[in-house]
Parts: sequence; structure tokens; C-alpha cells
Amino acid sequence: MILALAIFQVAAASGVPGAIDRVCGAYCEVLAVQGDTVRFIDQWPPARTLVLGTYARTAQDLVPRTEAPIRDLRSPGGWRVVASVYLDHEEDAALTHLRFFNPSGELLGVATALPAIEQAEVGRLFGGADDVFATTSNEEHSYGSRTAIWLLPPGAPPKLLVEVQGTYERFFGPAAGETPGVTIARQTYDGVHPETKGTVREFYEWDRDAKSLRLRPR
Repeated sequence: MILALAIFQVAAASGVPGAIDRVCGAYCEVLAVQGDTVRFIDQWPPARTLVLGTYARTAQDLVPRTEAPIRDLRSPGGWRVVASVYLDHEEDAALTHLRFFNPSGELLGVATALPAIEQAEVGRLFGGADDVFATTSNEEHSYGSRTAIWLLPPGAPPKLLVEVQGTYERFFGPAAGETPGVTIARQTYDGVHPETKGTVREFYEWDRDAKSLRLRPR
């Protein structure tokens, strides 16, 4: 009842159905849950609406009421990873929180990603018994993708293995003689010079003993 009243009050103040949070100056930026869709609505002219994902209502109790969960993933070893979109009031922008809950349900880590989750998966991605979570998030602009990969170890907080500008492509396990690891299409754009736009395919090899990823030299 309290949550429903709070959503109604924000929606009424912003004029946007399903609004759960807003940042306002002369105009408002609004985060809204409309049916099964999470949207970022920018009322600054020219007004625009961005679809950020499908509402994962099963995880709403695990995040603040001003955040909208868009992923609720569980690993074979019992980890739960929840991605929820929120408005950063200082930056006037939408971002994503990644929350890591261990098999006992304890929150052991929170990380930040870009607002649009392009892909996310959790599992024994390198084979063996290690739980691994990977995500590629993006913003509106081209060449804005960010890939991050975490190890989810038993009895310890999540460990960031790699974070790189680009998109992960394929995970390899030990089957058929493959070297465990992941290919990432790294984006080379420096954010300023158009001639730097492009991608380079790189392979990160999984070291099962050290529990780490190492970039394979070209």
C-alpha cells in the first residue's frame, strides 16, 4: 500500500503514468514502470522515451522503490544477481545498479552499469565449478558499450575479472580441446576522434588456478 501510494504521488507530480522517480528542473526526467516495460522519459524538448528493459517484478522487494529491476538471474551455485535501473539525481542520468546476493541471500556487492542492459548471463561460463556473471550495458550513443565479467566465488564477495569498453561475444569451456576464456569485441573509439571508431576482437584466457582472466597477446 505504501509503495502504491508513493508511485501514485510521483506519477501525479510528473504527469507520467507509472512514474517511480523523477529529476526536475524546468522539465523533468522520469523513470517509469508501465505494464511490463521500464522506460526513461526525458521531457526536455525535444521530448523522448527510451525503453530500458522488461520489468522483473520478482526482484522489486530487493531494491529501493525508486529503482526498477530489469534482470533477476540465478547461478547454478545459488547466487542471485539483480539489475535495476535508477535515476542518478546528481548526474541527471539513468544508470543501472547490479546487486549480488550470495546463496544465503546476503547482499555482498553492488556495482554500476550503463542504463540499457544489452546482454547478461550467469553460469559456469568457463566450464568447471566456477560461477561467473557477465553483462554488456550501453547508453544511447554508438561505441558506448561496456562489458564487465565477475567471478561469484563460494563464501566470498564477487570478484571483478575484467571491465572493458566493448561487447562480449562467446565463452569457451574445456570441451573439444578449447582453451577456456571469452572473446570480446573491444571498441577503440576514444570519444573524441572519429577516425578511432572501430572494434578489435580480443581473447581473454581463463586461469582456473588463479581465478583470473588474462588478455592473450596478439
